Amino acid sequence: MRSLIILLIIIATSQLISCGSSLKHKDTVYNPETQELEKQKYSQFFQLKTEIIPKNLELTLVTQLHKKTIPGVYTVKEFTRRLLPNDYLAKSNTMLYLTNLTDQAINFDLISVSIEQKHLPLSTRNLTIAAQKSTSIPLGEINVDLRLISLNTRIEYQADGSAIKKEHREKEFELQRNIERIKEDNKKMPEQVVK
Repeated sequence: MRSLIILLIIIATSQLISCGSSLKHKDTVYNPETQELEKQKYSQFFQLKTEIIPKNLELTLVTQLHKKTIPGVYTVKEFTRRLLPNDYLAKSNTMLYLTNLTDQAINFDLISVSIEQKHLPLSTRNLTIAAQKSTSIPLGEINVDLRLISLNTRIEYQADGSAIKKEHREKEFELQRNIERIKEDNKKMPEQVVK
C-alpha cells in the first residue's frame, strides 16, 4: 500500500511537469571564469550559423525537437529506470535559411542534407537568392537522440554567382544544442579542483 502511495505521488508530481520535459536536459558544470557551479539547461533547439561561401552566402540551420508523450510518463520511466531505446528518440523538424551577402543574385542548388548520417527527405532544390536577400527552406523531419548536445551535419551543394566558381561542394558542420546557464546558489568548487 505504501509503495502504491509513493508511486501515485510520483505520478501526480510528474503530471505538473510539462510533456516537453524530456526535451530539456540539465547538467551541472564548473565555470572557470566565475569559479562557480552552474546548471546548463539544454533546449529543444539545435543551431548552426556560418558563411558557407565566405563573404557571399550565409547559412543558418535550425533543428527543433518534438516528442509527443503522455504527461509524466517519461519522468516516471526515467525515475524507475525503465526507459527503452525509443524513449530517447524525438522527431526533429529542420529549417534552412540562406542569406545573400552580395549585390548580385546567387544560384544555389541544394543536393542533400544529412544529420547524424540520416538524409533529410528533401528533393533537389534550385534556388535563386536575390542580392542582399534571404530565403528559407523546410527540410523535413528525421528521428534524433534526445541525449545528444551536438549533431554531425553534412551539406552537399552547388553555388553559382558572379564571384563564385560553380563547383560541387560538400561540407561538414556540428549543429550545437542551445544552452541556458543558470547560476547555482553561491556554491563554489572545492579549492583543490579549482587549482
